[in-house]
Amino acid sequence: MKKKFSMLTVAALLLTSLVGCAGGDEPPSNSGSKTGSNSGTSTQPATGGANGQKVTLKLLQFKVEITDKVKAMSADYMAQNPNVIIEGGATSDYDTIVRTRFASGDAPDIFMSKAFTDIKDWSDKIADLSNEPWMSKVSPSAVEGMTVDGKKLGFPVAFEGYGFIYNKDLFAKAGIDKVPTTLAELKQVNEKLKAANILSYSEGYKEWWILGQHLFNLPYAYEKDPIGMIQKINKGEAKVNNVANMNGFFDVLDMTVKYGKGAESVGISYDNQVSEFSTGKTAMMQQGVWTIDSIVKINPNLKIGMFAIPLNDNASDTKLPVGVPGYYVLNKNSKNLDEAKKFLTWLHTNGQKYLVDSFKLIPAFTDLKTSPDLGPLAQDLSGYVEKNQTIPWAHTLWPSGSNQEFAKPLQAYVGGQLNKEQALTEVQKIWTDRVKK
Repeated sequence: MKKKFSMLTVAALLLTSLVGCAGGDEPPSNSGSKTGSNSGTSTQPATGGANGQKVTLKLLQFKVEITDKVKAMSADYMAQNPNVIIEGGATSDYDTIVRTRFASGDAPDIFMSKAFTDIKDWSDKIADLSNEPWMSKVSPSAVEGMTVDGKKLGFPVAFEGYGFIYNKDLFAKAGIDKVPTTLAELKQVNEKLKAANILSYSEGYKEWWILGQHLFNLPYAYEKDPIGMIQKINKGEAKVNNVANMNGFFDVLDMTVKYGKGAESVGISYDNQVSEFSTGKTAMMQQGVWTIDSIVKINPNLKIGMFAIPLNDNASDTKLPVGVPGYYVLNKNSKNLDEAKKFLTWLHTNGQKYLVDSFKLIPAFTDLKTSPDLGPLAQDLSGYVEKNQTIPWAHTLWPSGSNQEFAKPLQAYVGGQLNKEQALTEVQKIWTDRVKK
């Protein structure tokens, strides 16, 4: 699979990045501080402050679904570097928290940023990592999204992709023998599931990122020129309702409501969504490769796959969003900047153990190998990549902070408080106001 990713062109992943893909907390990891074979365990000497003083590195990240695994990794680092203390945390309200921390004088030493707009907004506070020893091993597709004024500012966490994850046994029970590649076929799938008394969805629309970022990304990503369209909207030369597949987006959203939990969807959390799917109560859920570990923990025998979400009836248009969810970046004004750089070097050296084997992520480094243990979702993602059937994470080019706000009118639409035209009017107002800020 490593070879497959090396075949990606810059165009195929021009807009690489996420969101934060965030999720629910996982059960505590039992990885401890054990170092396994082929882990690339660092032999660098213990580090720390002068005269053996403790150095505290404050780490803040938005991938809440790997919180316990990040804690276990930090424990391993501290065991190898006894003069260093890592204070780590994760939050689903990440953007607000990180800004508050900087404003209050409690800025993290290491934190996460999304690509393009987000990393550019933070660029005056982020250290230049261009000359770090691991930078030459970063996959080419992950470079552009974290480069500002020629400076490379980030450590890419992973490649990720998302779509509809589906239960193969429930599909078979409903007489569905192929995944849908058009909007009409998706409706047929839902009708067959309904006829078999199988609930199609239990979507976690309580979470802003599932609806306002991931699903709403699709019509923009399906544009022939996503960057050009978003720039036109920014300049006032186009509106969000001019996006070609916007009606298709609402068609899919309507299906998830009609064949799912209805207006109750706005009260369903990520944890509930994953739990109901993993226990066989629903046939599909809009999520990504990052959910595999949570699914396996609940039901290791579940037969699953993932397919791209169609927004029209042209099968050749149907592609999978693939990108980099986030980058570790360093506070350039940190008094412990050198120590933070050493940590990132250690993380790359031990990337096979932590990023791949523990975090269950698809590596964005050319010298790290994707593990077969990552499961069927990673395999399906690889299939789309191999066939060059990918679209970007266009939301990384939206005005900063707008993704979280977009969820509100879309949630109101799901709840029946707004119609489609009213929801898009609210989205347009948010967009225009954000551009002016």
